[in-house]
Order: sequence, then structure tokens, then C-alpha cells
Amino acid sequence: MACSQSLLGAVALLAAWLGSGTAFAQATLKLATLAPEGSIWMQALHDAKTEIEATTAGAVKIKIYPGGIMGSEKDVLFKIKTGQLQGGGFMGYAIGKICPDSSALMFPMVFRSYEEVDQAMEKMRSYLDASARANGYEAMGWTEVGFNYAYGIKPIATLDQLRATKVWGLDSPMLIELFAAAHIASIPANVTDVLTALATGSLETVFGPPTAAVAVQWHTKIRYYNTMRLTYAVGGIFLSSTGWNMVPPAHRETVRSVFDRHCRLLSPKVRKSDIEALDFLRAQGVVPNEETSEVRAAFEEVANAALKKVVGTVFSAEAWDRLQQCLKDIRGS
Repeated sequence: MACSQSLLGAVALLAAWLGSGTAFAQATLKLATLAPEGSIWMQALHDAKTEIEATTAGAVKIKIYPGGIMGSEKDVLFKIKTGQLQGGGFMGYAIGKICPDSSALMFPMVFRSYEEVDQAMEKMRSYLDASARANGYEAMGWTEVGFNYAYGIKPIATLDQLRATKVWGLDSPMLIELFAAAHIASIPANVTDVLTALATGSLETVFGPPTAAVAVQWHTKIRYYNTMRLTYAVGGIFLSSTGWNMVPPAHRETVRSVFDRHCRLLSPKVRKSDIEALDFLRAQGVVPNEETSEVRAAFEEVANAALKKVVGTVFSAEAWDRLQQCLKDIRGS
């Protein structure tokens, strides 16, 4: 009798354990991105998905919606908030919303070289992760979007030449303040309309990473680009806190480490692609307006004037101070 009771108790315990879902805990994470299928960003997401699903034996599934089919990054953030999605791979608007303090790294004229970027990003990473977490997101990995350059139909070697052109205005608080400080009148346009605007002459100067400039065919209209690296942009893969909590605890380290490793592998590919894109522009006859120390100083003066308007609003003073200390350590000054 005692044996039968023990057996029944064991069966009941097993049934309760199985019924709890512990043995077959599974999470399906739905991620969206603007990155098109076939791009290096999508390849990184596919590689991470394959590895995570294999390593967790299917306990964590990844569903990816590429190419903006879930809408703009603003749309994707709304869908994350309502639970339709759990995260995404972001390269623009959403980064500033998920981790506002990351905008300090993307302020104009901050970085002078890739070496500075690499060292500062490592020094700032844990702080930025904590900033995103406080905002309701878990950073799975950060990656490079790249340096932004100015491209023009007319020469843009100096601030005066830039002011004399029809400048594309982006919906960015930092750029708005920068243009105001530089006394530059800008013309707003959706990114999808820029090529047509260049063709008709309603825009004459635009901005972006070289790979993107080639991908959207701007190189067929522009005749010049300024070699000065105006801003640096970061991207990454993020899950909402709710999405992160869906991942079985036993697999969280795997999910984070796999995403992070593929983001780190992606950065040098982005960098290589940008360098090749600049070579391609020159081969197509696009003339480089070479950066000079005088022109850089003029742009830095404008950036410093705009800085007063964005510290404490777009990003925190703490983030800026941390970044400046990092750069002082890196530069030895």
C-alpha cells in the first residue's frame, strides 16, 4: 500500500512538472528590422537565429520580419509596446528612443577615427546597456551603422558652400540644432523621396553612410562628397523587457552571447562595405572635397554651439561627460 501511494505520488509530481511546461519551455521571439533581405545586417540576424535555435534545441525560436514589412522603426516600437513584437534590429530612430544616451556617441564631430570608436564603445557599453534596461529594453548586441558623410550636386568643401545649397533636413533634434547653429536652412523629405529630389534639384546636399548612399542610388545624381566624418551612427539588436522574460532562464546567456557575437562580427563587415562604397563613388567620378583643419575647426565650433541645446534633453549630461572622459583617455589629453 505504501509502495502504491509512493508511486501515485511520483506520478502526480511528474504530471505537475510536465503540466507546468518546465520540460518543454519554449519562447518565440518576433523581431523586425528595416534591413532588407540579402543585406549584411539580415545575414547576421539569420546566422544568429540559426545558431540560437540549434544551441537551445528549439527552446528559443526566432521569427524575423525584414525590409520594413512591419513598418518604420517608430511603428515597430509601437508593436513592441503592444506585444505584437518582442524586439528588433535597429539602425536609426529607434536607437535614440530605446537608449537615449547612445545619442551622445552620434553627436556631430565626436569621433575622429575608427580606433576612437572601437575603444569608446567598449568603455561605454555597460553604461549604455544599463541605460537601455532602465528604459525597458535589453541590449543583445551593438553594431556599427557607420560614419555619415555629406554628398552634393555642388561642391561642399566649406560651411559657406554648404549653406549655399538646398540641404536635406532630417527629423533629428541634434541635426535641427546643428543646422540652426550653422545658419543652414534645410528642406525636409522622406528618405524614399531623396533620389527624386536630387534628380529634380529640389535637394542638392544629403547625408548618410557610404554603403547606404550607393544602395539607394544617390551616387547616380551627386557629383561631390566631403571626406569629413560628420557623425557616427550605432545600431543593435534589442528585446523588450517582456520579450527577454519570455526566454527560459537556462537559455538567456546563450541568446545574449550569440546575438552579441554576431553583432561584433558584423561591425568590420559594415566598415569594409563603407570603405568599398567610397572607392566606388570616386570610381564613378564623384569628386572628394578633402577635409582641412580649418574646415573641421569651423564645423566643431558649430557643433559646440548646438551641444548646449541637446545635453540634458536629447541625452544626459552624465553620458556626455563619460564619453568625453573616454576620449581624453584614448587621446592621452
